[in-house]
Amino acid sequence: IDSNCTDTAQQPVYQERTLTSRSRSIVQHKLTPHYFLNAYSIHDYDYIHLVTPNTLRETPLRVTDVAEV
Repeated sequence: IDSNCTDTAQQPVYQERTLTSRSRSIVQHKLTPHYFLNAYSIHDYDYIHLVTPNTLRETPLRVTDVAEV
């Protein structure tokens, strides 16, 4: 799934309050109705359940066509 997020700017990197010659990309994320749930973090189920929208709690939550992912 490609959300067409783009790099919009560069931000300088500081190390111990000193400006370095390195920089990092700042990404502008586009809104998307697609979500990925990290099944390995299922030990935080109560928290995940609280923050997951009701529309995503419908079962079954399965990938039917792996090629789309």
